[in-house]
Amino acid sequence: MGNMNVAIFTRDAHRMAGTPAVVLLAAFPYDHRMWEGVARRFEGVPVIAIDPPGFGHSPIPLDPPSLEIYADYVAQAVRAEGAEKILVCGNSMGGYTAQAMIERHPRLVGGVVLVGTKADIDTPAARAARTEMAVGALVGRAQEQLVKSIPTMLAKETLTDFPKIPELMEKWINEAPGEAISWAQRALAARPGRLETLGRAQIPAMVVRGEQDQNSTAAQAEAMAKALGTRVVSVPRAGHLVPLEAPSAVARAVMSVYRRMS
Repeated sequence: MGNMNVAIFTRDAHRMAGTPAVVLLAAFPYDHRMWEGVARRFEGVPVIAIDPPGFGHSPIPLDPPSLEIYADYVAQAVRAEGAEKILVCGNSMGGYTAQAMIERHPRLVGGVVLVGTKADIDTPAARAARTEMAVGALVGRAQEQLVKSIPTMLAKETLTDFPKIPELMEKWINEAPGEAISWAQRALAARPGRLETLGRAQIPAMVVRGEQDQNSTAAQAEAMAKALGTRVVSVPRAGHLVPLEAPSAVARAVMSVYRRMS
């Protein structure tokens, strides 16, 4: 179910009144399905998993590409579900969006878990690569490139011991519409740095990083943790997509922050 802008998937939604909800924001170019292993570990906690703009069941956005607009979509959708206070947990692009939510919806966000993400802006080279993919995506060229990058997203052990994970990722990438990929890449390229936002946040928080993450560094994780006044949970045998590789580690981090909220 959902509102106009993003599709949402809920568990234990009847508990939403007066209880904080856990909101799960996916990594690019995936949707709410990447959180299934995490979400089923929350007993009796209201959970809302979001399909990013254009992905899964969410429509291609008519608004210009921006993570701030995505953050507003999420806030609108979770409020429509009756959530008054949320813990937002985001992986990669979801983590950038969670930071935008802290900045734009401080009364709504009462806790945060940032997974495999950073608070820095893109380097000029990364921004150029995103712009190139945004253009290529519109003529069907992005999926092949994204499938090729799967090994860089996962730990070595995941690739050898859990072949179902890269298989699922390939399936999800091939299902992602070119327009959604393009919108997301432009939104990601335009994002500002948000360390100052995190420094002002004053909410229960945790940073989670896979030890083999090739997309965000240990130093970037430490910088976010320091700004938030918290620590980094370093997850062995995990890469960039910790919710897929080590769902129980992510669920534990979320529940430890959740308990400090309620």
